[in-house]
Amino acid sequence: MPEYWLFDPTGDVYPRGTPDLQGLKLVGGEYVPLESRLVDGHRLIRSEVLGLDVRKDGELLRFRDAATGRDVRHWSEIAADEKQAQRAVERESIRAEREAARASREAAARSAAQARVAELEAALRRRSRTGRSP
Repeated sequence: MPEYWLFDPTGDVYPRGTPDLQGLKLVGGEYVPLESRLVDGHRLIRSEVLGLDVRKDGELLRFRDAATGRDVRHWSEIAADEKQAQRAVERESIRAEREAARASREAAARSAAQARVAELEAALRRRSRTGRSP
């Protein structure tokens, strides 16, 4: 393997004083440490294989696109966004159902009112033919 990574998210595995994130690359049959650098207060190690900078973020590994400097989103962030989008779809569906029910009630009320108007107009026509006043 051209690179080998060690990550101790809780600090419980490696001896005290050992970095919790280490990147090693294979050079001449031996693994040598990859250099780290500080960027925005984070210690980053460049993975030449991935083309990404790697850093520890709490108990997570975070990756930054070396070309753009933008973080690669963690699966939990993507899942949270998907959940939020699903809730928005559900809210919109409920709103649409309520709107459809309201429109249906209004259409039924309109139809009932038109039927009543037609009924009253018919009654007036009958009365006017018989000569009775309303």
